[in-house]
Amino acid sequence: MSIHETVVPRPGTALERLTSADDDLWGRGLQSLVVSRNDTPVLTLHPHAAPPPRPSHGGTGRPVSELTVLRRVGEQYALESARAWCSVRVEQPDELPALLTGKGDLCHYLDWAGLTADESESSQLSLAQWTPHELAFHQQTRVPGAHRDAGFGRSRWGARFAELPARHERFSGEGIALAKPDLAELRRSDPTVTAVLEQRRSIREHDDGHPLTAAQLGHFLFRCARNRWLVQRNGSEYLSRPYPAGGSAYELEIYPVVRNVAGLDPGLYHYDPQDHVLRRAGERTGELLAHAAVVAGTERQPQVLLVIAARFGRVMRTYRGMSYALILKHVGVVQQVMYTVATAMGLAVCALGDGDATAFADATGLDPMSEASVGELALGSRPARTNAGGV
Repeated sequence: MSIHETVVPRPGTALERLTSADDDLWGRGLQSLVVSRNDTPVLTLHPHAAPPPRPSHGGTGRPVSELTVLRRVGEQYALESARAWCSVRVEQPDELPALLTGKGDLCHYLDWAGLTADESESSQLSLAQWTPHELAFHQQTRVPGAHRDAGFGRSRWGARFAELPARHERFSGEGIALAKPDLAELRRSDPTVTAVLEQRRSIREHDDGHPLTAAQLGHFLFRCARNRWLVQRNGSEYLSRPYPAGGSAYELEIYPVVRNVAGLDPGLYHYDPQDHVLRRAGERTGELLAHAAVVAGTERQPQVLLVIAARFGRVMRTYRGMSYALILKHVGVVQQVMYTVATAMGLAVCALGDGDATAFADATGLDPMSEASVGELALGSRPARTNAGGV
């Protein structure tokens, strides 16, 4: 069989704009290497970094690394890894079994690319600590030029789709009006930022004998997540809330799951940040509260579980390849604001590291591809005695 290589312009690269001084197009990731067998393209190496020297051996016979990700791209398949200097497109799917197991005549290209396994993956902490999806996520969103064939950053790729309105579609039922704090009084009476940050603790236990009140929950949500303003500009709606958000999209929604709040019936609610009201969003709270207690490591469920959900289209319609990473950053921002406000109010608060998106979808009936839970935080009344050494 005849195997030959051809260097071609990388898709999407405007080579006609380059000058004669650009003589290392391959090493700069501006060209791709097509490997053909009997004049039929089999592999294409798309570099995103300078390639290392080719190995002298004809192939190690090693299978692909556990950190290598395989994904479909149209009629082809892509092999990618944060450890590799290039992605490898497999243009003939019937070649995959041999390539993945290290038994084909083209496997040395995978060795060269850095996609095959080696002993360091299990013997070095720097590699063993990663799972494939976490490493791929990091690479996609933090390493410029890596695996971004589908586009990256702010763009108009989603212009053909209708834009989601800034406000969530209203849940049925009468809204429950919430109390609002006196902001002028808070400016006079609130502790300093330094005092709040130094006093902040993650408190997992609540005082069920003196539970959180509906007024306290209203004040908390007003200070953390209300809409300060909503405007239309060039046909799009933008918001402002007490925390920052990329593009003023504000895709996050707050769903209080209430177990024990004085003046409020148990249930799953949606917080309307424009009208500052609660509306029923579901009745099935058992799984959500039980999971929260397990994650927090407590015997008793939280008085209120604040589920933070994302309406993905508010961000993903504009930002490409980095949207989910941006959403998770927003979750962290919101949780920090909630910690700060809860501490200033003398409440118990604890961010949770895990949640049940399936239980949330079942409870609300929402399409998880359009809106799903992305963060959780437990809130309640503060016990008389708390662990001062908590984190």
